[in-house]
This record gives sequence, C-alpha cells and structure tokens, in this order.
Amino acid sequence: MSTLNLKRSVPLKKVARECDLSVGYFSRAFRRTTGVAPHKWLIEQRIALSKEKLRDGGLSLSDVAAQCGFTDQSHFTRVFNRIVGVSPGAWRRAVKE
Repeated sequence: MSTLNLKRSVPLKKVARECDLSVGYFSRAFRRTTGVAPHKWLIEQRIALSKEKLRDGGLSLSDVAAQCGFTDQSHFTRVFNRIVGVSPGAWRRAVKE
C-alpha cells in the first residue's frame, strides 16, 4: 500500500478519463472487479493505512487522520467508528493490550 497516495483526492472523472472510459462505465467495471464502489474502496484503504499508523503509536490521532487523507480528526473518527465499530483511540488501546 505504500505506493498509493491516499492523502490526495483524485476525482473519479479524472481516473476514468485516464482509462479512456466514461465515469459510469469505469464505476461499474470497478465495482464488478473489486466488489465495492471506488469511493468505498478508497475509504477502506485509508482505514487499513490508519490501522498501521495507529499500531505504531508515535502519531497523534489528528496526525494519523491527516496522513491518511481524512479532512480532520473528527471525520477520521466518524468513518473509523462506522467501519471498524470502535473509535480509533479505543482501537489503538485494544491493540496495545
């Protein structure tokens, strides 16, 4: 995952254009191939990267949020909690135990 730049937001229109496809066709093909929509895939990748950074323990939650492409710590916490089921801080503490 280190080759991905998850901090930047690349519009789906730009990705589709680079593939010489319409946005609709690209989105459907992506979903058929990966099983999830492009945006959901991106969020899942950001959550996976954030878990790696949370395990390290050297970064604050706001630093993890920024390095993983979330708008701010609040956004990161909402998304992490929705996907993982616990807050990033609680997840970090549970992993340390």
